[in-house]
Amino acid sequence: MNETIRNLADQAGFSMWEDEPWRPEGAIIDWASNYDAELEKFAELLIRECAEFIRAKNFKLLDDDYPIGVSSEHLLEHFGLE
Repeated sequence: MNETIRNLADQAGFSMWEDEPWRPEGAIIDWASNYDAELEKFAELLIRECAEFIRAKNFKLLDDDYPIGVSSEHLLEHFGLE
């Protein structure tokens, strides 16, 4: 899981697996709870993260990495997606 997404899930209040020996291999979030409120908070945090990413990068319009602003590809890359 992308570290940014993991951090947002943690901030939203999802129960995260630690190093428990009974943790399913590769599991990060313990899904054994009702997460209605946490899912709504996660969506809000994700949208705010996207807005902040675009705001921060668009302040650097002349930067070599973002010569004409931020594209959808830049946002996908930020979250480790293609």
